Amino acid sequence: MSDFQELIVRRLEARIAVNAMSAAAIRIERRGEILLDWAGERRDFTSSSSPATTDSVFHIASISKPMTTSTVSKLIEQGLIDADDYVVDFVPEFAAHGKENVKLRHCFTHTSGLPDMVPGNIPLRERNAPLSEFVAATCSARLLFQPGTDVRYQSSGILMLGEIAERVTGKPFRDYMAETLFEPTGMTSSHLGWKKEFELIDIASKEKDPENTSHWDHNSLYWRDFGGPWAGVHSTAADITRLMQMMLAKGQSQAGDTVLEPGTVNMILQDHISALPDLTDEARLREGWGFGWRIQRLGDGGLVWVSSSSRRFRTRRWRWHCRVGRSRVWSCIRSFDQWSVRR
Repeated sequence: MSDFQELIVRRLEARIAVNAMSAAAIRIERRGEILLDWAGERRDFTSSSSPATTDSVFHIASISKPMTTSTVSKLIEQGLIDADDYVVDFVPEFAAHGKENVKLRHCFTHTSGLPDMVPGNIPLRERNAPLSEFVAATCSARLLFQPGTDVRYQSSGILMLGEIAERVTGKPFRDYMAETLFEPTGMTSSHLGWKKEFELIDIASKEKDPENTSHWDHNSLYWRDFGGPWAGVHSTAADITRLMQMMLAKGQSQAGDTVLEPGTVNMILQDHISALPDLTDEARLREGWGFGWRIQRLGDGGLVWVSSSSRRFRTRRWRWHCRVGRSRVWSCIRSFDQWSVRR
C-alpha cells in the first residue's frame, strides 16, 4: 500500500472512529490491475453488526444521477429522443406554470430552472408517496429562472429524464437501467431500488432522528426501494469502478461488450455549459456540466469528468464524488457517501 493509499484509509478510519459513518470501502485500479481493495468497520452503528466487506452494497444517492443520464443518453443514440426535444413533447402536463420551453438538454445539464428537490419532498416521503406523485409535483412546480440562463443543481430535472425514458420505452426505468447500463457493463451488484439479496450486505446510513423518521428516511425500506432516478441506486466500489472504466473505454465494457457508442460517450462527457448562449459569463465559468457529469476544467485546457454534489439534509452534510481522469481509477464509498476517481 502506497503512502497515499494509507493516508486515504487512515482518514476514513478516523471518520469511522468518531461515529461519522458506519463503514467505508475503497478500490483502486490502474490499467486493470487492482492496487487496493479495502473495506472497514460494520454494516450499521451497533457493535454487534456484521463487518463491512468489499462486497458491501451502499445506497449511493447522487451518484445515481450520471447513471440515469448515461442510461437516458442511450435513447438519444437510438434516435428515440433528442437533447433538444422539449420535456412537454413526452410529458404534456409538465407545461404548467410556463415550463413549456424546458428542453431535455436543460435537464441533462442542470440549467432547466427547476428546483433541486421536488416541491413538498419531505411531506411526500413522510406519507410514503409513490414516485408518480413526485413526478406530478415536479410538473406543478414553478421555474426559478428561465431555462438555459443559469446553472443550478436540480434533482427534479433528473427525475423528469427518468419519467421520459419510462414513457418512451414502456418499461419501468429501473428495469431499463438494468438492461441498458448495469448488465452490459458487468455491474452485477448495482440496482435502482432494492433487491432482496442486498439484505445481508447493505450498509446503513446515519440518521439524525431515526425514532421519528424510520418509516421514510434513507434506511427505510420505502426509500431504499423508491428508485428515484436522482438518488436511488445501490452499488459497490467495484461496480462504480467498472462504470468509470467503461466510460474511459469509449463505451466498451471490460468484457468487450458495447454499452454506449463512442459518440454517445463523447456527448455525455462534453462540456455543454460553455456553449449555452444565454448564460452569463459568471454562470458559464462557475462550473461545467456534461450530460449529468460535472466537468472539472483543468488549467492546461484538459478536462476531468466528475459527478459530485454537496448539500445539506436537515443538519447532516454529505458529499459524493465520482471522477474520471487519465491513468488510475479509485472508488471510495463511505456510508451514504460515494467517490469514484480516475487520476
